[in-house]
Amino acid sequence: MPKTVVAYAFACLSLGVAAFALPAPAIAEVGGTYVLNGGGYSIEVKMEGDTLVVVEPNKTSPYAKQGDGTYQFTNPNNGITYGLRVIDDQTIDAFKPGSDDAPTRLTLLGSPGGGTTADVADSEKWEQLAQHYSDLIQSDPSNAQANSACAAVAMKRSVASKEEADSYAAQMVSMLQQMDASANPCPDVITSW
Repeated sequence: MPKTVVAYAFACLSLGVAAFALPAPAIAEVGGTYVLNGGGYSIEVKMEGDTLVVVEPNKTSPYAKQGDGTYQFTNPNNGITYGLRVIDDQTIDAFKPGSDDAPTRLTLLGSPGGGTTADVADSEKWEQLAQHYSDLIQSDPSNAQANSACAAVAMKRSVASKEEADSYAAQMVSMLQQMDASANPCPDVITSW
């Protein structure tokens, strides 16, 4: 699985989740791709030295270790601090420190609740397509929404079963159509429009 994550930015924004952090005890076990329960959003979590890094399609966010065992990051664009807490070796909760809002649960892809892994033979093909559409987010900003959706579906196809990926693609089609998309922006990834 690549260390680059393709995430659907609008799912992130609609959930109010922009960044995450983790406590120290299980960091080695929590690296990988985490998905919002039920699909729709994913992030890549990895450690670089003592820094927890969350990679999304349009940004990479470093999180500093806190005394309570979480990692936190303050978004310089809006001044909001975000955190991530390890629940177990396959589950993390995203939260806003100091907020009474319920945390958002994310599950390691391939674990119960997180989906099953894709056929290894196809994984590289989908990862390359995910990277292609992720690159387009930066080079073609007027179509960043559509390219984010395409990248997210390609990444889902690289790590999930066909049934899960098709279900996820259907969700993305619905979102794109709600944004007035009239044509399939990536027929190589979204196979039914």
